[in-house]
Amino acid sequence: MYGRDLRFPLFLAGLLCALPAPAGELRLHRYTVGVDEALQQISVRACFDGPAPHSLVAESLDASLALAEARIEGTRTRLEPNGAELGLAGMQDDGCLNYRSALLIHGGRHQGSSGAARRVGPDVVTDVGTWLWRPRSLAQNEDVELRFILPQGLSVSAPWTAVRDAQGGITAYRLGRTPHDWPAAVAFGSFREREIDTGGARLRVALLHGAPAVEWDLVRQWLTRAAEAVSTSYGRFPVDEAQVVVVPGARGDEPVPWAFVLRGGRPALHFFINQREPLAAFMVDWTAVHEMSHLLLPYVRAEDAWLSEGLASYYQNVLRARAGMLPVAEAWQRMHAGFRRGMRSMPGTSLAAATERMHRDGAYMRVYWYGAALLFMADQRVRERTQGRHSLDTLLRDLRACCLGGRQAWQAVRLFAKLDQLSGTGVFSELYEQHIASTRFPDLAETYRRLGIGPNASGESIELLAQGPRIADRDAIMSPPSGMSPPAGMSPPFGTLAPTGMSAPSGIARPDQR
Repeated sequence: MYGRDLRFPLFLAGLLCALPAPAGELRLHRYTVGVDEALQQISVRACFDGPAPHSLVAESLDASLALAEARIEGTRTRLEPNGAELGLAGMQDDGCLNYRSALLIHGGRHQGSSGAARRVGPDVVTDVGTWLWRPRSLAQNEDVELRFILPQGLSVSAPWTAVRDAQGGITAYRLGRTPHDWPAAVAFGSFREREIDTGGARLRVALLHGAPAVEWDLVRQWLTRAAEAVSTSYGRFPVDEAQVVVVPGARGDEPVPWAFVLRGGRPALHFFINQREPLAAFMVDWTAVHEMSHLLLPYVRAEDAWLSEGLASYYQNVLRARAGMLPVAEAWQRMHAGFRRGMRSMPGTSLAAATERMHRDGAYMRVYWYGAALLFMADQRVRERTQGRHSLDTLLRDLRACCLGGRQAWQAVRLFAKLDQLSGTGVFSELYEQHIASTRFPDLAETYRRLGIGPNASGESIELLAQGPRIADRDAIMSPPSGMSPPAGMSPPFGTLAPTGMSAPSGIARPDQR
């Protein structure tokens, strides 16, 4: 049975679910979702427009452990899941399903596929895969609308497309057609979701409770600055809307010891912060720029994580230099130090093998910085071969126009072929063929020479030289796109290089670890 505090609201919502679908061709299945005041259990009433699917699926195999009860409305038959599938045999057209699940599971073997599920003080972040039973796929004219009916004082942060009223308030969410097995997370609690409009995007931010409490103004300034830095890639933030969940209380010496991106529904950014660090530390930190840079690419399959992590590692320094968050010489030095870490990590291991073993063997440095080296080389070669008509920035802009919001996980070889098509070159495919199976870290000597970058005798530090055939490209890499003005509030100089011949700093207070 539903908790006492949920019965009446869900009954009213059920009447709404039974109303006919809106005029037109869209088939809109309506889910009414409630939670109890203790945030221990979630109750769902799923009403289908027309014929119901033969079965529903969940992203996590632990969904069957979380499921307390599921019944087709109007019957006494209790439905039992088969792994991550729940059969709906016997459901009539326009029928409804009622089910209850635990919000968090203890001891589940598959729980946490999103890495997000946890209790945060009085708030809860849930792994959607353990409680959302949904159609395996949706047709072009079909969607699921989720409407949350919550106890007084509780709010929700969800990753899907928001449905808004005339005043701009969120009334429901549309699930969309991203694959059912792409992880996602929903937060419930006594927070208030706030919005940041920046770079042509809307960030919906849930700041969860922490001790000490976190000031919203700190989070707003930090996220806005990072988003503006990422917007220097091609003049705008890569996505139109994103869920952002900020979890205080992370342990570590950095402002953001841990973070990740999820793609189930609209993109979602999760940041685990050490709120004891001062605002100044957040404003120069690399992690938010790194994670937001992931959104410049479509979803890349896990086997090719070197591509998505490599791009984010390359841009975490480039974009911060463009935005005035780092001196340009220091950005080059940080990038060089990352390449050195990648070279020293797991020598003799191919890029493909290191990516496969990344989580098991801790091959993060090899994967992240090998990928970054390939993107760096590609950026330089594209600029040179096209005489500046194209760069990695322009190609990502064109990729956004054609392919960013897709519903498939891209293979690196296919994505590189697309970038070659957009640039009219073979740069990316050449690099892929040369390096995917190679056990040697990329030799950057020729790229450095052409850009006028000179390592010192030990190889640990670099100099920005006064000579080199493509010095203009070196300067352009660390500068925003032509004609783009600094975002409001950015500190000048926006993209000024240190004087040529000046050594980049060798002692960095907090070297990037990814």
